[in-house]
Amino acid sequence: MNKILITGASSGIGAALAVKLSLRGDALALAGRSESKLTALGTDAILLPGDLTAPGIAEQTVQSAADSLGGLDVVVHCAGIGLIKPALDTTDAEFTKVMNVNTRSTFLVAQAASRIMAAQKRGLFITIPGILGKAPMKNAAAYCASKYAVTGLMKCFAQEFARSGVRYSLFHLGGVDSPFWDDLGTSFQREKMIPLETAADLLIQAIDAPAHLVLSEIVMQPESHQL
Repeated sequence: MNKILITGASSGIGAALAVKLSLRGDALALAGRSESKLTALGTDAILLPGDLTAPGIAEQTVQSAADSLGGLDVVVHCAGIGLIKPALDTTDAEFTKVMNVNTRSTFLVAQAASRIMAAQKRGLFITIPGILGKAPMKNAAAYCASKYAVTGLMKCFAQEFARSGVRYSLFHLGGVDSPFWDDLGTSFQREKMIPLETAADLLIQAIDAPAHLVLSEIVMQPESHQL
C-alpha cells in the first residue's frame, strides 16, 4: 500500500487516478480547490481543499498529507489551468495567472515534497507538463511557457536530488479528454484524445515501477499528432 498525495484531484486525470488508487487500497490524500468535488469522488481519502497558489497553502498541504499518512511515497501533481489564446491578445494578468498556477504551484509542491522525501531517502514525484511542455503550439504562448518551465524545473530537481532516493517523472501527454477543455472556447476532436482511464493507468505504471527505477519522461499522443 502506497501513501500518495494527489493535487488537482477534484477533476480530470487527478480524479480518475484517485478513484483507481482508492479501489486498489492505496492510502490517499487529495488536494483540490473544490471540497465538494473531492467529496463526490467517494473515496476514503484525507481531503485537503485549498488554493495551492495562496501563501503557505502548498507547503501546508504537503506537510498535512505526510503527517496524516505517516510519510509520502508518491506525490502526483495534477493541478493546473489552461489558456488557448493568441499571444498578442493575452493580457499581462492572464499570463501571470497561468504562470502562477501552472509553474509556481509546481515549484512549491515539489520543494515541500522533495524535502520530506529526501529525509525519508525514498519517494516519487510525478507531474504532468503535457505535450505543450515539450513542443510548442500556436495560440498557446502563455500555457506553453508555463509548461516548458515545469519541464526545466523538474529536470533541475532531478539533478539536485540525484542519489537521494527521490525520483521524478514527467508525463508529456498530448490531448487528454478531460474537463480541462470544457471552457477553452475552441472546438476540439475530443473523441481522438487520450481517454482519462488510459492516462491514469499510465501514471500507475510509474507508481508501480521498482524503487530503483524511474520512468523519467513519458510521451503519449494521439496517432495523428505524433512529434
